[in-house]
Parts: sequence; C-alpha cells; structure tokens
Amino acid sequence: MGYVYAFRSAFHEQIKHDMRLGEVLFFLVVNIPLAVVLAWIASKGESSAPIDYLVVGVLLMSIWNRVSIRLGWTITSDILAGTYDYIATARTPLALVVFTRALAISVLGILSGLLPILVMVWISGRFIRISDPLLMSFGIGVGAFSVLSVSIIFAPLFLLVRGREGFFNVIRPMGVVLGGFFYPVAFLTPGIELVARILPAAWAMDAVITALEPGGNSLQGAWDLAVALAISLAYLSLAYLLLIKVEHRVRVEGNMRAF
Repeated sequence: MGYVYAFRSAFHEQIKHDMRLGEVLFFLVVNIPLAVVLAWIASKGESSAPIDYLVVGVLLMSIWNRVSIRLGWTITSDILAGTYDYIATARTPLALVVFTRALAISVLGILSGLLPILVMVWISGRFIRISDPLLMSFGIGVGAFSVLSVSIIFAPLFLLVRGREGFFNVIRPMGVVLGGFFYPVAFLTPGIELVARILPAAWAMDAVITALEPGGNSLQGAWDLAVALAISLAYLSLAYLLLIKVEHRVRVEGNMRAF
C-alpha cells in the first residue's frame, strides 16, 4: 500500500511541476510550427496515407520530446536542489519514483501532441482513415510505452556518465528519425535501418502502417507490436539495473555528486 501512496504522490508532484504556463507554452511553440510544415507537405499528394501516418508520429514525437528532455534531469535536479536526500533514505525504490515521473510526463506529452494534431487535420482538411481500429489502438498504446521505456534510460545515464545537455540534445532528434515518427524506417538505408530496429518505436510504427492499409495483415501487425513490447521490456530492465547502480552509488558509497 505504501508503494501506491508513493506512486500517487510522485505522479501528482510531477504533473503539478510540469503544468506551469511557461512549460506548456514551450512545448506548444516547438510542436505546432513543425506540425504545420508536415501537414502542408503531406497534403500535397492525393493519398491520405502520409497525413494519417504523421498524425500518429507527431503524437509519439511529442511524448518523446517531452519525456527525453525532462526525465534526464530528474535525479540530477534532485541532487542539485538537495531533495534527493529524502528519496535516497525512503523505502520506495528509486525505479518506482522515476517510472512514475516518466508516466506523468508522458501523459503531458500526449496533451502537448493533441493541439498539433488538430492543426494538421485543419491544414490538410483530412481526417485519419483507419482500416484496423483495434490494431491502431494497440499500436498507439505500445508506441507510447516504447517511447517511455527508452526515455527512462536517460535518468540514470545523466548521473552515471556525467551527461551534459548538449550530448543528450543530439540523441533526442536522432530518436525522432530512428523511431520512424516522420516516415517508416524501411525508407532508411540498410545500415541505419538496422540501428533503428533496436528502438521499439520503429516496430510500433510498422504496426501503425498495417492498421492504416486496407486489407493489411493483422498478424504481421501483432508480431510487430510483440517485438516492440519485448524490446521495450529489455530497455526497462536495463534502466532498472542502472537505477540500482545509482542507489548503490548514493546509499553505499555516499557519492551524491551530480557531475
């Protein structure tokens, strides 16, 4: 029961912290101009498939951009602010705190992506056409979970490898490209596509393509989602091990240096 209270408190605190007006406006300003450009380009063709694909891609991109940039600084910010002492001495595992924060930021990422999606629909004049609604629903859900699972790696890495913001700002746009948010990773060169396949979002976006295609192979889409889930769980397991290392570094070694 104590973990439930810890989950609720961490979730509420993160939501309250990130719902500040400046924070909300920042992500809207960043995402809307890009959505306008993407919608204008995609609407030039006769097929609605590109804009349908981009609607889902922009949503997942909004989650990725928000979680990756916010979550990486969570532990470091706690240490710099002097609040990590309470987290380190509490019974609640650090992994639970970080996962809850990631979930809260993901929810806000979804909200940040809704307005750009509406802008895209308004500019293109096209509503998304889905051939397999069930597969699409799972594709979006698994895609969001995939983004969260990769983003959560940043929290321990920022502390353990003494990461700087510039370094992770390079990874963030790479995640957009390799995640297949703007176009299928199958369009990439074979070598780059192979790298993209280690990201679960690339597989989830393949399932989205199947859900959009009339007569798409639902079994193939389900397989893509299963692969995405498996890779996501592998990332979460790695993040869990890294967070244990962070706890050991602080609780056993007594090292709380952020850099």
